[in-house]
Amino acid sequence: MSEAHSAKQRTSYGRSRQRKEQFLTHLAANGNISAAGRFANVQRSTLYHWKETDPQFASLWDDALEEAADALEAEARRRAVEGYDEPITYGGRVVCDPETGSPLVRKKYSDGLMAFLLKAHRPSRFKAGHIDAQASAISICISHDDRAL
Repeated sequence: MSEAHSAKQRTSYGRSRQRKEQFLTHLAANGNISAAGRFANVQRSTLYHWKETDPQFASLWDDALEEAADALEAEARRRAVEGYDEPITYGGRVVCDPETGSPLVRKKYSDGLMAFLLKAHRPSRFKAGHIDAQASAISICISHDDRAL
């Protein structure tokens, strides 16, 4: 193998390694494969080829997706538990404090996110259709005489 060819391979390997790192960093931040590929300037087909042929890259890809999911879960929890500030509007306009000029806000919480998190973390108690074993026992008294009911 010529020295020029060997140098070209090293440069290509270095560029691929750098692009893999860029892709994985962006994937961990946003969880979107297409966006991370665009950020790293790598086509999806190349990304999936790397994933199929490089077990270490595939493992790091999975880790990056888990990190992105953890960030989403943390934000959902924050919105559900700590809430978020929503500007107060009147007549389609944001209401501002007359003294400071700052927008007035009210604290909002997401009951939907709270329910979603409970279903995810406590499925035995909060999944739809779940019936507690103690609550599932029903006694029915059948009688010909309606006065017995």
